[in-house]
Amino acid sequence: MPSTDLLLVLAAAGCWIIAAGAGALARTSERTFLGLGLAAALLAAGGAAHALWTGHLSGLAFRFWGLTAWAEMDSLSALFLVPLQVLGALGLVYGSAYWPLPVGKGRGVPLRCCYALLVAGLTLVFVLRQGLLFLVAWELMAVSAFFLISTEHDKPEAAKAGWVYLAATHVGTAALVAMAILLARRVGGPLWVPAQGPASGLDLAILALAVVGFGFKAGLLPLHFWLPAAHAGAPSHVSALLSGVMLKAGIYGILRVSSLLPPVPHAGALLLALGAFTALYGAAYALAQADYKRLMAYSSIENLGIIAMGIGLGMAGRAVGDPALAALGFAGALFHMLNHAAFKGLLFLGSGALLHATGTRRIDELGGLAKLMPRTALAMLPGVLTVSALPPFAAFASEWFLYRGLFAGLLRGNPWSASLALPALALTGGLAAVAFGKFYGAVFLGEARGPAGAGAHDPPTPMTWPLAILGVLCLALGLAAVPLLPLLERALSPLLPGTPIPLSTLLSGDLRLFLVLQLLLIAAGVPLVAWVRRGFAEKTSVPPTWDCGYAAPTARMQYTGGSFADLWSALLPGIRARVRTPRALFPPPTGFHPTQRDPLGLDALEPRLAQLADRLLRFRRLQQGNLSVYLLYVLIALLGVFLWMLVRAWMRG
Repeated sequence: MPSTDLLLVLAAAGCWIIAAGAGALARTSERTFLGLGLAAALLAAGGAAHALWTGHLSGLAFRFWGLTAWAEMDSLSALFLVPLQVLGALGLVYGSAYWPLPVGKGRGVPLRCCYALLVAGLTLVFVLRQGLLFLVAWELMAVSAFFLISTEHDKPEAAKAGWVYLAATHVGTAALVAMAILLARRVGGPLWVPAQGPASGLDLAILALAVVGFGFKAGLLPLHFWLPAAHAGAPSHVSALLSGVMLKAGIYGILRVSSLLPPVPHAGALLLALGAFTALYGAAYALAQADYKRLMAYSSIENLGIIAMGIGLGMAGRAVGDPALAALGFAGALFHMLNHAAFKGLLFLGSGALLHATGTRRIDELGGLAKLMPRTALAMLPGVLTVSALPPFAAFASEWFLYRGLFAGLLRGNPWSASLALPALALTGGLAAVAFGKFYGAVFLGEARGPAGAGAHDPPTPMTWPLAILGVLCLALGLAAVPLLPLLERALSPLLPGTPIPLSTLLSGDLRLFLVLQLLLIAAGVPLVAWVRRGFAEKTSVPPTWDCGYAAPTARMQYTGGSFADLWSALLPGIRARVRTPRALFPPPTGFHPTQRDPLGLDALEPRLAQLADRLLRFRRLQQGNLSVYLLYVLIALLGVFLWMLVRAWMRG
């Protein structure tokens, strides 16, 4: 009999599907839909948290289409399920005010239906251990995400983003179908059980297909091209779920499949290098963005690259039989996965509050919003500090795991990949800090640069509370790194079966020292902030910003987001600036207009996919609309199968 934990998660998946069905009915009230969704999230989060706390393994065997099927929840599944349910529940509450039913030509009904289906699909992805069922759950997740990305399909940008995502995800699914077939051949059946024997060429092919198929979903370079437009065009609470959890489904898939195979030589080093390039690329192009939602989307690419670096390091340690190196890599990846779900969920929900209040995503049209939206500015600050990997917030701790592992890799036989990844990780952190310093400074500080923010105000309570909860989590996960070590060790056990995991021995001393320093930093910072606030409150008048000698400073004299990042972004391919320079004694107004294009996505891959789509559309002429023609197709297919069986039988004997 399966344990209560797995039954709770499966019941929660069913409850999410019921919520989707109820949400598809326009007459269903928002309160009913919210109640069903929150109940499902509570069931799954409770079961997953208990399984993670106890380390208990639970499985359920059943029949599906005449085949043996298997659902299982181990500590690795539980670690992915907890942030899914937390973000799913917070997104439900947030969306009830951000996108209520009366808004936007009746789009609220399909939006809430597909949102619940997305959470249900992800829940099943994390517990199913049979190839066919896993692909069914994966497709449920992929298709529901397509409809969510295309919510505002009357806008050309959103419609194009949805179709590009759909094409990309199905190319990835094709790779996963091939992977599932080869894996079934390797292990002797459709169940996902560990393969026996040493690594072979078949294992390399399975792992390569897994990295391609799951890499499309995770946004690894160069398979990332769908991600910026999709996350920018989707409703903000959907973007939070896509970035915070759905991208991690790709990470989960790579981890799960690699744990079933024997160590493949050099695969970890190659994945580590790929993650380093992905992280560096995402951080660099995040800095160049003028749209704050696209900036956060490129930041997601950066952070998924950091997680891939951890997986590559763990696989490299597993291949050379070094449990300490493997534990540092895998634990850094899993801890950063948790942290990224918290801070990127916060940043995307905060961006929704900005868009809700101002109606624009352009950074250079905003400014001074901290005065008009003080609660939003305060709530988003922990997310900005966390994504910049600053103490005492969560990403600092998870990236420290990777620094320790990379330094260990330099000393333990992985010199080329670790020597490449170390400077990439350091430079990525610096670029991320500059990018989000630009975002926060240009949006919340200074003066308004245009009329967009004139009537801005803090969002209503259902949108504010999720921001506050995620902001507290960003700080709590950083301070609670030491108590989380045993949970991470349990989550590592499916990845390193039968291997001692010396995580607490390796890191507890470092993390305790960091905790003391972080508490001292907080103890010194809180009185300082209170003293500054009291000083401002006592002033009867506020002096103007330093005006460099100008008698009447204007908002146009401020740095814009584009000018702030121009020194760095001008070095990147695909970044152009159109500048009108003064050429007369009394010149007309001048201007600086930067444009950004993704050289790997928009310039290299997307045009080729468009050409492929045009060629494939020629097959539409086969769609005759005539039943007799369709029966002829079926007959030809059956004849082909019969001839193939005859040829195979002849070759055998």
